[in-house]
Amino acid sequence: MAESLPLAVVLGRFVAGVQAEHLPEEARQAVSLRMLDTLAAAASGVQQGAERGLLGLLPGDGPIAVWGTAARRGLRDAVIINSAVSHSAYFEDGCRYTGGHPSSALIPAAFALACERGSSGAELVAAIVAGYEVFLRLGRAIYPSTVQRGFQSTAILAAPATAAAASVLLRLPAERAAHAIAIACSHGAGLKEALKNAGSQPLQVGRSSEGGLLSALYAAQGADGVPDVIERGFFKAYAGTASADIVTRGLGLQWGIGNTYLKMHGGCRGNHAPVDAAAGLMREHGLAPRDIASMDVRVDTVTLAAEVAEPANADQAKFSIAFSIAAKLLKGDAMPRRYTDAALADPEMRALMARIRVRADAALDEGYPDQRGAMIGARTVDGRELDYALDRALGEPEQPYAQADIERKFDLTAGALYGPSAGRIKDMAMSLPALPGLTPLNDLLQASHS
Repeated sequence: MAESLPLAVVLGRFVAGVQAEHLPEEARQAVSLRMLDTLAAAASGVQQGAERGLLGLLPGDGPIAVWGTAARRGLRDAVIINSAVSHSAYFEDGCRYTGGHPSSALIPAAFALACERGSSGAELVAAIVAGYEVFLRLGRAIYPSTVQRGFQSTAILAAPATAAAASVLLRLPAERAAHAIAIACSHGAGLKEALKNAGSQPLQVGRSSEGGLLSALYAAQGADGVPDVIERGFFKAYAGTASADIVTRGLGLQWGIGNTYLKMHGGCRGNHAPVDAAAGLMREHGLAPRDIASMDVRVDTVTLAAEVAEPANADQAKFSIAFSIAAKLLKGDAMPRRYTDAALADPEMRALMARIRVRADAALDEGYPDQRGAMIGARTVDGRELDYALDRALGEPEQPYAQADIERKFDLTAGALYGPSAGRIKDMAMSLPALPGLTPLNDLLQASHS
């Protein structure tokens, strides 16, 4: 019977039934890890000043901390700013089957609403898990068609995913949750091409997340959506044809949150398999950057479409595979702190980038998106021809980062922002399901300086 119901109704019934105590332990822990990871991504954004323009554009005061700053804002403005900043360094989690980043799309909104409503950590966990399911299931149904049509998955999916998470926190019954998701399907908007300007693009994710929040609040007041808007509108707009079975199969029995990838490199995810492959080649053969005469990097055509071959500034460098490889090989890591105008202008970086060529290889399209790998061919100054290949970047579910890796990521990005409070924030994020309330964490996330 469920399969014959409109998808918004099916998802509404699912969302209304999500409770933290019924979730498997691995799902609860996956939320904690992604909460910490999102805070690390947001800290990287603050370190790059991503919050400054939005703080000026959205003035005021309120109860919700703007993460990593001395500012607070009201619910809606906090959602926009924290979501956009979390996305600004492209350092958050993602899913290769959706082309999107669920954490920045919905965790800031869920956290803000949970703080305002006095929810427990367990309630927030349930909300985030529900939001992830809607994001990942709708995302699988429309990807990669949505990107091929010019849309950005994260922004398109942020609205219904946030609406789902908000519905859990608002304790909406199934009918109202269905309307929340249906209304939200009209409020996600974002273009793939906009990604090439990282200074402004994150706003489309923040606004879409705010749209999902408003949709849930509107539905809670009694506003109705169109029940079959996903099949007759959302799918047609973003995919043309899509399978409802992808959305409903295993719903409530299988949990996708643990299957998103986590990052240790900055910049676009498409850069990461090339970075890992290049580092692997150098490590395997004991090479230093000066040993490389030329490097031929091959990627799939979707990855190449986002490539900025000759970046003019730090924002564009986030989409430069050559820059990312050079940062890793010369500086020891390719974290967001490396993506600066000064690094781009560094003669040593420029010289290595000039020896790196990036091109598409149709053979790599055959496994996409299950595999999003890279092949490296290098010629050394002493004439050796060397090869290295990876099917996927590190951090995917097949090769996940350990909790210690993400804690180190948080320490490196957020330690300087939060000072002595960083350890307490980390402990609270990793024990999120057990927190009786979120006010102490919200207070710690308001740094003493902006």
